[in-house]
Amino acid sequence: MFLQVVNCNTHMIMLILFLQAIFILTTLCVEYIRRRNFYRDLEKTMQNLQEKYLLADIMEEPDFMDGQILYDTLCAVNKNMLEHVNTYRQREEEYRNYVEMWVHEIKTPLSAGKLIISNNENAITKSIEEELDKVEGFVDQALFYARSTTLEKDYIIKEMTLSSVVNKVLKKHSKSFIYRKIQLETKGLDAVVYSDAKWLEFIIDQIVTNALKYTKEKSGKIRIYTKLQEQSVSLYMEDNGIGISLSDLHRVFDKGFTGQNGRKNEKATGMGLYLCKLLCDKLYLDLHISSQEGIGTTLWIVFPISSMMLLK
Repeated sequence: MFLQVVNCNTHMIMLILFLQAIFILTTLCVEYIRRRNFYRDLEKTMQNLQEKYLLADIMEEPDFMDGQILYDTLCAVNKNMLEHVNTYRQREEEYRNYVEMWVHEIKTPLSAGKLIISNNENAITKSIEEELDKVEGFVDQALFYARSTTLEKDYIIKEMTLSSVVNKVLKKHSKSFIYRKIQLETKGLDAVVYSDAKWLEFIIDQIVTNALKYTKEKSGKIRIYTKLQEQSVSLYMEDNGIGISLSDLHRVFDKGFTGQNGRKNEKATGMGLYLCKLLCDKLYLDLHISSQEGIGTTLWIVFPISSMMLLK
């Protein structure tokens, strides 16, 4: 309109409008392609990223305004989220330290109680000692559960024989075997494996405790033996107890699951086998179970043998 007012040539006006349109369209196309490539890459990264909250850390900072706003927003959200996570981690660490301190403190009166019982043995004190052993088992369970989240800071993998670990557990439960007249059979425990002795002892202890709990007195029998495969050693713990129903079998490693047997036994917590599975996974061991209701239950731990171990 201005060019027409100043009597500019019509063809010149049309040429200027055409060039202006070309410039605008080119600019829009370039900006569209930049944004399309950026958001397409962002979407692919988001889909392939396992830890979604790391998106802001690995995405490239865009060089256009709306992309920069998005980038700054994601960075701010990520920073705020990390602050919240660190707060909860600190609270969890404080709670875990408290549980560990409580466990160590509670063991003192338990040990004192057992000492008093040993100096005053009779039928009543023996029953009290058995209950104290159960309390001590639950205390250990609480300690290992608190430490399970930081297992990588508190384990040492070394060579050991299964007999050295299994015998400690059996010695701990020797009174229960004798008192309840449950037969025990062990075989082939001289097999060498590689694991952490403390955590492995806890796992085996939980399995043996369950076997004793659900095996009948006098007629009960528990077998502990090994099977050697080409690339693994398997430790089997088998009982002829009440067994587990087929409907419950696939859930026995779930946290807090007690099943039909747990409902009959009100003392069951559903934490023992859950902790065993959790710790086995962290120690890179396989834990399996098979059972028939009314016949018995078998659990076995598979210890891998690497090629480096075989060379030794």
